Parts: sequence; C-alpha cells; structure tokens
Amino acid sequence: MTGCEKSRYRIVYFSDAPWFGGAEKYLLLLATGLNRDEFHPELVMNRNPRLAGFAASMADGGVPVHEVSLNVPHSPAGISFFISVLRRLRPAIFHCNLPGPWSSQYSLVAPLARLAGVRHVVTTEHLPMVPPFAKGRFIRGFGSRWVERVITVSENNVSYLVDYHGVPREKIRVVRIGIPEPARGTSASVREMLGLSREDFICVMIGSLEERKGHARAFDALAALPGDVKMLVVGAGDDESALRAKVDSLGLGRRVYFLGYRADVDAILSECDALVLSSMLEATPYVIIEAMASGLPVVASGVYGIPEIVRDGETGILVDPGAREDFAGAILALARDRDRRSRMGRAARRRYEEMFRVDRCVEETQAVYRDLLRTDSKSLR
Repeated sequence: MTGCEKSRYRIVYFSDAPWFGGAEKYLLLLATGLNRDEFHPELVMNRNPRLAGFAASMADGGVPVHEVSLNVPHSPAGISFFISVLRRLRPAIFHCNLPGPWSSQYSLVAPLARLAGVRHVVTTEHLPMVPPFAKGRFIRGFGSRWVERVITVSENNVSYLVDYHGVPREKIRVVRIGIPEPARGTSASVREMLGLSREDFICVMIGSLEERKGHARAFDALAALPGDVKMLVVGAGDDESALRAKVDSLGLGRRVYFLGYRADVDAILSECDALVLSSMLEATPYVIIEAMASGLPVVASGVYGIPEIVRDGETGILVDPGAREDFAGAILALARDRDRRSRMGRAARRRYEEMFRVDRCVEETQAVYRDLLRTDSKSLR
C-alpha cells in the first residue's frame, strides 16, 4: 500500500448481481466517481461471466476488482475466502449493493464483513417494494442487524423498507441516482439505417426484455396508433422471442424495431422524439433520467418512485400501466403536438440539471460515509 492510499479511506463495494442492470450502473458511476483524494474504492464481486464487462469498466475506472465465489451458507470455502479478502483489504466501509431484497446473499454479507473486522457496513436498496418470502425475511432481518446505514434511491422506497423489511427509519438515507452529461454530437444513424423519415414519430423503449418492463402493453398501445408512430426497442433478455411473436401477431413488423443491447444509448436518444416506459415495477429507472438529460419528454407508468422523477404534464405524461388507452393517448398527444413535446423536453432537461447529475449523487453518498467515519474520530478523543 502506498503512502497516498494509507491517507485515504478504503471503500469496498460488493455485488453478487446475476447480470448488468440499473443497480450495477449505479455502482459503477458511484465507485468511479468518488473523490480519490479522500476515498479509495475497490470492488468485491461474485465471479460471473455475464458481468465481465462490468468488472472491466470498474478496472478501467481505477477500481481494483476482486472476484469471489460466495453462496451463503452453502460454500464454506467461499465464505472463508471472502472473509480473508476483506481482512487483507481492511476497508473503512463495506458497501453492499442490493438490486432486490434477496441480493448480497439476503444481506448476510454484512455479518461476514463484521466478522472480518470491518467496522462500518452500508447498503443501497433499489427495489424494496418486492416483499421477500417469510424465510427470506427472517434471514434478511438477521443480516440487516449489522448494517449501520441504508441508502435508497427514492422517498417512495422508505415506507417499504420500514414496513416490509423492518429497517429502522433512522438508518435510512435517500440519495437520488444521477448520470453524467450525455455524449453530444454523436449519431446512431438509426433513422437512416431503418429507412425512417423525419416525419415519423419515433418513441423508444430501453431496458431488459422481461415481463415487468411491460413491452407487451406498449405494443398493444402502439397497435391503436397511426402508422407514422414507430417504436425502437433497445435491450436484450429472455422474453425477446415472445415479444417478437407479439409484434408479429399485432401486425407491427414494420413499426417496431428490435435493436438488441446497445452501448450508444445517448446517440439513439438524440434521434428519438419520446421515451416510453410501461413498467409495473420500478424505483428510479436510469433510462428516464437519460432521456431527460437528452431533452426528451417521457410517457411512463405512474408507479412507485417514477412520479418523483417525472412531473406529470410538465416533463412528461404519467399513465396507469394497465390502461392501454391511456398509453396510446399520451403517445399520440406528443406525436401530434411538436410544441408541447419541445416544451416538455426543455423542462425535462432543466429537471435533470437540478436533481439528477451524477456529481450530486456521489457527493451525497460521500456525506453518508463521512458521517459514519466521524464516529470513529469521536471515539478516539
């Protein structure tokens, strides 16, 4: 360890996510964005070929990565190795990322970290509205006893943490997610590639192809709209075949375009007219903030934390995710009123600048760390 590293607080992040999603993007932006004069981030993650890109991005951002094989309580060797890694790293704070209430081994990594000698444990909860089954709630409750601070990404999440998971309110801190400024001056040439005209109204859905994202409902809405309203679908997932069949059954083969996973989301957004998000289960989806940063209005389900991001009638339109007519009407309203969508797009951009920049998210998280570390200083007086 260099003299510079000794003068900084080491923050070790943990992820056992099965794939890369919004929660992992949060971790990447947070870890790589820390103030390196004050903090030294490292990542411990469960070995997973599907997260090789995530690990590489962390390493490219100056965050050392340590792989483990942890399956509590079924891997005694994995548990022992995990503890040895933490004893070697000796972090000031161990920060677990929880995409869902079952993640981080139902929070059992928290007592393991304490066993390894870590004094402070923090978690970030993304989707606490998913209730764990009874046995899982008991196990998670035990693991959570060793957590000092629970960061969550929306005010809406707080009641679920308290009511579903028994987290004391005084432990919870709300820190809204943020993103960097979108890349400018780039084009994905999607309209040209697909043969779409400037007169076509292009809406885009971005996210994994899974049931909770609501693609099928959005396709039903699109089928009720005029032919010049087209939809791009960005993302990959297990439901792709079923969704392609749905598109064919609705006769939308020339109006819905599956683009697969794309790394150039900013460039694609720059060619679209609106974002559509018809999810039934979301807290604060990154894709809405990415669209807002690009100056796009949003048509989104008014569920959970989404109304904390989208101001209905000002930066976008919120609808009942189960009402096909509402989705269709909201999309058509933007398609037929260029001035309205321009006003909403400008308002969305201002809201991003005020509330959802990544540097604000990082700084508020660092404030949580400093608050915990301050207790160490007081105990030495």
